[in-house]
Amino acid sequence: MLLLAGMLMIGACASQQPTNLKPPPLLIAGPEVHVPDVDVLAVSPAMDEFLRRYILKYRDLHTRLTLLMDAVSGNGVLGFEYDDSLTLTSVEAFDARAGNCIGFANMLIALARRAGLKANYQEVIRRPEWSSREDVVLLVKHINVVLEHSGYTYVMDVSGIHTNPNVRRRVIGDDYAKSLYLNNIAVDALIKNDLPTAYAYMVKAIKEEPLLTDSWVNMGVLLSRNDQLDDAALVLLKALEIDNYEYAALSNLYEVYISQEDLESAAQLADKVEAYRQKNPYYLLHLSEEALEQARFEDSIKLLRRAIRTNKSDHLLHFALAKAQYLSGETEAAQSSLSRARELAPESMLAHYDRPLGELVAEQESETNQ
Repeated sequence: MLLLAGMLMIGACASQQPTNLKPPPLLIAGPEVHVPDVDVLAVSPAMDEFLRRYILKYRDLHTRLTLLMDAVSGNGVLGFEYDDSLTLTSVEAFDARAGNCIGFANMLIALARRAGLKANYQEVIRRPEWSSREDVVLLVKHINVVLEHSGYTYVMDVSGIHTNPNVRRRVIGDDYAKSLYLNNIAVDALIKNDLPTAYAYMVKAIKEEPLLTDSWVNMGVLLSRNDQLDDAALVLLKALEIDNYEYAALSNLYEVYISQEDLESAAQLADKVEAYRQKNPYYLLHLSEEALEQARFEDSIKLLRRAIRTNKSDHLLHFALAKAQYLSGETEAAQSSLSRARELAPESMLAHYDRPLGELVAEQESETNQ
């Protein structure tokens, strides 16, 4: 599941109850977007029929649990394909047989509870992971499903992501999970620069779970994009009221202060923000591009290697390394980095990466200079 991170966006634990939780209005012309109240855990007739045919004819709950887990696995009767771009309700995920981690969780929990089983959402508290999309940075969060029976606990995770068994986990409530669902849809709208839709879903997410910092941070990014800098600062401060360790809120608030030319307030945040950004691969990518522009090839390569250690799976980082190596004269290493970028790239990018590296670098340099 992706939660907008930026500028940078995220979510964390609540520490205290903030005051005045109503977000500022979006100052933009046009009709107000209405968000329907959707039941993300609804069960459709098709889902009932699936349960009747494969699960409910067995009275023993452990048998039902085992059969349901088998059915929703990749090779099971139902099957499910992980797609991190699809944030879906239970019914939508069932019909598509696909979705991201929250779509899968919605579907499995709805089916399990209908079958008389105990099932809940679980958030996996991992080290921050980032990905990039368009002109924003996304902070990746992850949830899975916990099923319980007769003192035993089973975890189902559709993503295939390997997590250390010692990593922190916590069961989250239905309202919190629904807020994550609404937040994801808001992020998709914001990436498309559909501010009214993004705002409407963020407001809905905040009403659903006011203490989820993700929504407040994302709202701050949206308001900043709409040049409502005072409102953006107010909203980001609310995120910090909820969790004063919310570093995405700090980072975005710092940028707002800079835009407002409030250098004194920005200076108070500078050290914390810089420490946070040094762990963000896309901030390191930005620094590497600055180094490359100044022909500091060794510095650029070092920064990109640090970025890749933080996120090994983004083809954009490997291509940036290939470019820096190529411009520094390390042609053999550059070709190796390009091959890695090609391995990680989506199918739509393969033809692009099949072109000669020199041509790709020249094309990107031309686009940058325009």
